[in-house]
Amino acid sequence: MPSFSGQFQISGGRSGPCGLSFDKDALQIVSGGGPALACDLGDIDVFAPGDYLLDLTFFTGQQLRLHEFGKAFDNLVHDLLEAYRARLVQCLLLDDLEEVSRFTGTAGYQSAARSFCGPSEIRLYKSNVAFLPTSATGLQWRLADVDSVRFDAATYATVLQSRDEQITVTKLAKRTDEFRERVEAAMQAVGEASAHVLHGLFPFVAPDRFANLAAAMKEGHAASLATLKAIDPKTPQAIVSTVVDAKLRPYFNHLAKLAGEAGTFAGFKMIRAEDTGESGEAADEAAAGEAAAAQSTPGTEPAADGAPDSSDPAAVGGEPAREDVEEQGEAGEQPVLHWFFFRIAPPAAKEPVLAWEATSRAGRATYLFRESALTAGSHATVSPDAVAERLARGLALVNFRREPVYLPDDSLQMQPKFRRYAIASRRLPDLASLRRAFIGRAIHTTPDTWRRQLDALLA
Repeated sequence: MPSFSGQFQISGGRSGPCGLSFDKDALQIVSGGGPALACDLGDIDVFAPGDYLLDLTFFTGQQLRLHEFGKAFDNLVHDLLEAYRARLVQCLLLDDLEEVSRFTGTAGYQSAARSFCGPSEIRLYKSNVAFLPTSATGLQWRLADVDSVRFDAATYATVLQSRDEQITVTKLAKRTDEFRERVEAAMQAVGEASAHVLHGLFPFVAPDRFANLAAAMKEGHAASLATLKAIDPKTPQAIVSTVVDAKLRPYFNHLAKLAGEAGTFAGFKMIRAEDTGESGEAADEAAAGEAAAAQSTPGTEPAADGAPDSSDPAAVGGEPAREDVEEQGEAGEQPVLHWFFFRIAPPAAKEPVLAWEATSRAGRATYLFRESALTAGSHATVSPDAVAERLARGLALVNFRREPVYLPDDSLQMQPKFRRYAIASRRLPDLASLRRAFIGRAIHTTPDTWRRQLDALLA
């Protein structure tokens, strides 16, 4: 653990000589006989080095100034910045991805919610790109969500556009062309993998209509069955018969009846087989989280003695703790998760809800979300298709992990295993929206028990 000696100052608080140390997750400061200070590196929003001083701004707005570290200052800034970025990547839920390349330049971000421009490290992954500025909170985009990449010759900048968000990357010097080419190549690879999945689902779609299909059902996005049917009348029947496992068909059929064709949305995502070695203590933690969530979910019926329901493989010895790995596919192929959303408007409910059902063999529960929470902040009426897109975008951003969505706040904050999810929910607005919208889960025990849970949640 690196150790340094210098001076510290907390805005509105103490100051004086200190000893500073940090590891891969946390920063500690000890000052004489005074109270120690410790924080998660993920709680740092701004990392701003200056002339022999370093200002760290926490998510609370409080600022820590470090100075008078002598000849060791440059080493402190370098080593702490590396640890900070590594932790930030974890808290952006990217640490399990295969990294393609890194670039150092300037990133300018613009959206309706916020903007920044400053020195940044840019990390390109096979399916995502992360922007890690020192002057603002970092962010990540899925390459499947990038609408366009263009080069602005006047400013010698590469501009990435995703919906109403834009990132302008400059000052890459000789690596400017390399950055654009690598991003475009990664996006093409994602598109080719998506086309392979779609052709496997719908081999009968005519070539002149396949482009419409690929645009409507991009990887990680949602398309209504009505939209797919307009492209080819056979698509709804084909996808249901192909991706809905027989054991899950009773649950699917009931939800489809409630939602109707126009309110049923289909989607898929290439997921990564992460943390596959998790077992033992990690599995116990996940199972404990399941039990806590089940007890706090209206309408659920925990198993005897408060144990997690045995239908959930996370609670069974020897099964991976993660729920993310749904289908392994052929040897060497990336796993693919297939899912459906159902927009349900029960007569007694004040607003529609969206039910998410994973339809591969590992489907464990039906997750319900409030539509109003997914559209919060919108000044205009949001269409059902757009609401489904928002839900898909949030779930895809977290790789369809369940824990960041259903675990209670206390579990995220207090259990080290899930701490990064608490930080991620601050840094990723789409995840925060998911958690606000989440109503509860109906566990796949038996169809009758599940239906009672579902009815209670819909009420």
